[in-house]
Amino acid sequence: MKLKTWLSLATISVFFVGNTAFANEAEETVTPDEELYDTSILIEETELALTEDQMERALLLDEFANDRLSEIEATIEEGNLEEAEQLIEQYEEYLERLESELEESEEEREASEEEANEEVDEVERVELPDSDDNDENEQGEDSDEENQEESAEDQDKSEEELRESAKQRTIKLQALLEREDLPEEAKAGIAKALENQKRAEENYLRAKAEKAVSDEDEDEQEQEKEEEEERELQEEREEAAAEQVEEENDKEAEAVVKAEQKQNKAEKKQQKAEEKAEKKQQKAAEKAEKAERKAQEKIEDAEEKANKAKEKAKEKAQEKRKKAEEKALEKQEKAEEEAEKKQAKKAKENRQKQEKENGKPNHQ
Repeated sequence: MKLKTWLSLATISVFFVGNTAFANEAEETVTPDEELYDTSILIEETELALTEDQMERALLLDEFANDRLSEIEATIEEGNLEEAEQLIEQYEEYLERLESELEESEEEREASEEEANEEVDEVERVELPDSDDNDENEQGEDSDEENQEESAEDQDKSEEELRESAKQRTIKLQALLEREDLPEEAKAGIAKALENQKRAEENYLRAKAEKAVSDEDEDEQEQEKEEEEERELQEEREEAAAEQVEEENDKEAEAVVKAEQKQNKAEKKQQKAEEKAEKKQQKAAEKAEKAERKAQEKIEDAEEKANKAKEKAKEKAQEKRKKAEEKALEKQEKAEEEAEKKQAKKAKENRQKQEKENGKPNHQ
């Protein structure tokens, strides 16, 4: 982890300092006699150290091997044979590392496939009670199989790219080997590199052939295993179907008994409800009859009270009228008396006045 951290910091520093220089020389081959060569190698090793996937590391090593071969061609063109010999040795090291990464990648792939198959077998052995869970499990298995297929396709595609790249390097090495201006030592190194590359290709092809045979055997065994599992699964399904039919029959009989019991309860409940409703209706009729009688009695009492009140009011009115007539008569009598008194008084006054005027009393 510390190495990766250091390499990451170193890479950032290198890119920061040398960004302009690399931008100008991105399309050119950097040879060992140039100042930035060591930096470019450090960047390559940093990228390689930060890459964890085996196949991606193999692709990087293949790319770096192509770069070394380009550098070999460039140094040979410049006449720098000592540097070319050193680059050939480095080139062979990259090929060895590439071969090692491919072997580890293949082992990792096989281990991953075995682990995935074990997980599938483990899931298949687990019985899930709910069909929804089974559907989800099947979807998960389909997804895992699709991921495995995609991973296998990517692996095959990457291996094909590596083989094509190796073929192109073989052509270049063969062309270098056929040059007449190279010394025997350089040719010996190139021939050795060419031989190692051919050996690596043969090892790869042999491993693929063995893998194909092994895969074919595994496929046959897997097919036999699947057929056996299918037979067992079919038997289990038939047993489960028979049990389900029996269980459904038992449930159907139990449902019939429960339905009859439920119907009997419903009938008893309905009968009780009808009896209760009849009693309630009878009570309501009695209550209504009683209320009607009370209402009639109240009406009769009210009419009787009204008649009494009417008679009493009539008597009071007659008494009141009689008293009013008596009062009116008394008033009239008083008024007549007062009128007579006033008339007598007035006559007396007139007489006295006349006596005064005649000078003698009037004895009338």
